[in-house]
Amino acid sequence: MKKQPAYVYVSVLLGTLTQPIFAAPIDAVIGLSNSQIVENNPTISLSPISGTLLPLQDNFAPITHLQNDSSTNWINEVGQEVRVEHKQRDLNYTGTLTQIQQNNRSMWLSINGRLTQLPLDDFYLIPLEKSEPRKDQAALAFPVSYQTNQLSWSPQLSLIFENNQVTLSQQALLSNHSNTQIDIRKSLLHYSNNANPQRFKIERSSLAMGDMKQEVNYQDNEISYPLEENSLSISPYSNTLISLPSSKSKIEKQTQQANLYTYGNSSGKIDLNFYNTVRFSLPKDGFPGAYKTFWKKGSLLIPSDTITLNTVRANNPLTVTTNKSQDVTGYLTLVSATSEKLPTTQVWTATIENHSDKAQQYSVEHSTNSIVELLESDTATQSNAKGINLSGSIKANSTKTMTYKIELKN
Repeated sequence: MKKQPAYVYVSVLLGTLTQPIFAAPIDAVIGLSNSQIVENNPTISLSPISGTLLPLQDNFAPITHLQNDSSTNWINEVGQEVRVEHKQRDLNYTGTLTQIQQNNRSMWLSINGRLTQLPLDDFYLIPLEKSEPRKDQAALAFPVSYQTNQLSWSPQLSLIFENNQVTLSQQALLSNHSNTQIDIRKSLLHYSNNANPQRFKIERSSLAMGDMKQEVNYQDNEISYPLEENSLSISPYSNTLISLPSSKSKIEKQTQQANLYTYGNSSGKIDLNFYNTVRFSLPKDGFPGAYKTFWKKGSLLIPSDTITLNTVRANNPLTVTTNKSQDVTGYLTLVSATSEKLPTTQVWTATIENHSDKAQQYSVEHSTNSIVELLESDTATQSNAKGINLSGSIKANSTKTMTYKIELKN
C-alpha cells in the first residue's frame, strides 16, 4: 500500500475525529457540574442530558437527530465505505460500516462481504466517501434549551494578606469536556452546591443575561456572574481560566485566638494553642466556597491554610483563621479547687508569652462545661453561661500573667 505523506494523514485524521469548530456561539448558564444551554443551530452542539431537552416554542417540528457524542461521526458513516485504524497497534481494515451498537460500544464492518465486529473506542475512523447530509438533520427553526455535563466551571478563590490589607482574588476555571470547540456568548456562571441540581430557571437567567454588569449577582437565593458580552472560545478537552471581580479590604483587627475546654477534674498546666485570626469586611459580594490563603512577602506568596466562607456578602464582617500562631504561646494552670465535683470554686492562672518584636492582640476563650455562678477577676469577663474570656494586648517580647476565680454549679 502506498504511504501518504505524514501531513496529509494527520490532517485527514484530525478532520474525522472532531466536530466542526465553526458552529454558532451558544448561550449558556454554566454550572459547577453541568450547564443549561440555549441555542438555535442546525444541530445541537453538545450532548444533552437525557430528559432535559426543552423546546422554547409551543408548536415545534419533530426533532429526530439529537446525538452529539463520541459516536456521532460513526453514526453519520453507517452504510458508507470507511477505513478504520487501530489507535495503538499497526492494524487497519477497509469495508462498509453497517451498524453501530451503543450498548456495548461496538461496530459491524462488512469486509469483502464478511461481517466483522470491532470495539468502537479502539479505532480511528477515516471516511472514504463523501457522506450525503442526513434528512433528519434539518435546521432547527426555533431555539431549544437543554442541560449538558460537557461544559462546567469551578471557582478558584484566594485571600492574600499583606501588611494591613487583604485582597480577595477570584477566578473561574471553565472546562470543556467535549471533543468540539465551544463558543459561548452573553453567558452566566451559576454557583450552586445542590447535590441534585434542578433545571435552571431559564426565564430569570435570560433576563439576567440582558443586564451584563460585571459583578457577582445574588438573585432568588442563587448566585450568578455574567461573562463578558464578546464570545469566548474553549478548545476541546481543555480548561480556560478567566478573571472575576477582586477586591481589597482593610484588616480591621488581627488577634491570636485560643480556645480551651476544661472539666471538673481538670488539673495541672494546660497548654494554649493560639491561632492567627483576621477580621475584615468586603466592599462587594463574592462567591462562597473554599479559599486558599497566602501571606505576601515582597513578590512571594507564602501559602497558609484553606478556609471555607459560607457567606461572602458586601459589608458583612468576616473573621477567618489563617494558621497556627508562631508568635504567641501560653498555658492555663488550675491553682486550687474546693472539689472535683460540682459545685466547686476554682482559681485559675493564665500565662501568655509574646515572642515577637511587636505588640500582639490575644483572646482566650475558656469553656468550663458547667454553669459559671460567679466570676472574680480584673482581666476576665464572662462570655456566656459556661464561658470565660480573657482578651487584651501584650507587649513585644514579654510575658503576662492573669488570675481569676470562678464558682461552678450544675
